[in-house]
Amino acid sequence: MDEHRNGLTIADVAKEAGCSVATASRVLSASKYPVSADMRVRILEAAEKLGYSANLKKRMLVTDQNPFLGIIVPTFQNPNYLQFISGIEKVANQEGYTAFILNSHRNPKLERQQINSLIQKKIGSLLLMSVDESPDALHHYLDMGGFACVFESNFPDHPDVLNAKVNRFEAGRIATEHLLSQGHHSIAFLTTPLGHFQNRRLTLDGCRFAIEKHALPFSFANIFMPANEAESATGLYEFETGYALAEKVLQHDGQYTGIVCQTDMVAYGCMAGLKAAGAYVPNNISVVGIDNIPFNNITSPSLTTVDTYSRMLAQRAAQLIINMPQDNEDILRNPLSMKPELVLRESVRKI
Repeated sequence: MDEHRNGLTIADVAKEAGCSVATASRVLSASKYPVSADMRVRILEAAEKLGYSANLKKRMLVTDQNPFLGIIVPTFQNPNYLQFISGIEKVANQEGYTAFILNSHRNPKLERQQINSLIQKKIGSLLLMSVDESPDALHHYLDMGGFACVFESNFPDHPDVLNAKVNRFEAGRIATEHLLSQGHHSIAFLTTPLGHFQNRRLTLDGCRFAIEKHALPFSFANIFMPANEAESATGLYEFETGYALAEKVLQHDGQYTGIVCQTDMVAYGCMAGLKAAGAYVPNNISVVGIDNIPFNNITSPSLTTVDTYSRMLAQRAAQLIINMPQDNEDILRNPLSMKPELVLRESVRKI
């Protein structure tokens, strides 16, 4: 946070004026961004009352912002992130904006550097899929006058950020519920490392909810995941994870009849690994993925999955950011969301 010598921040001015940090920043940095006369007066009076003066040399000059949308994703190896990018780019192109796309390679330190680079390039809109445990870099971006939309994060939501997160809990619940409805009561769960990743834990929470709703025991012994996570230098990390975990599922004493995978890429890897080990989907074991990435026409059997509508969610978020009104508190108080839906294909059989 950019602090005055007495410790005041723009957040204090925003609270006093009853507006968002982004709106206060635009006024205090002499931005030409449209802010109502009444709101501008309230902010300036609040700043004077509190004794705050912004250090303009350290602040993003909103008047010099370029028509860019900054996008940071954890990886290009998962096509689901490409769906987010595609949705944002479609709206950006329609509105005369250019998407500035960055890959953090699942590296929090690199993500922080990339956020700072957006400030240096005077790119005032950020659409973020974060792998960072700390919100400090994002908060700095906001305090410098930027506006952000967060699709994934491992830290609490910020009141001045547009939240557009996939309902991973519901996606996990739907995937598990489908297997249960087809008679599968011995179910394995495949995921990349849970760690501090909220979206992965929420998916597992949804799976557990469905299991316990059917009065079945939930055991962490049924969760399969690798010990570490790193961008693959030779292939697709999540695909390789699913492939490696498939053999462990078959070797386990649980004699599973169904598998829920954290993502479609894990599911596709799992199906390949099962086939290599002599187990066939769905005859020997059923598999459900999550995301509905556009791979179903190039695999056999085609994957039953849960569509999280990532591309559509990204389009809605980009449209809101580009056309965000000056009084945006109501929009920020209501996160964007899409209802996940089951997509029935060929990888699940009834038993």
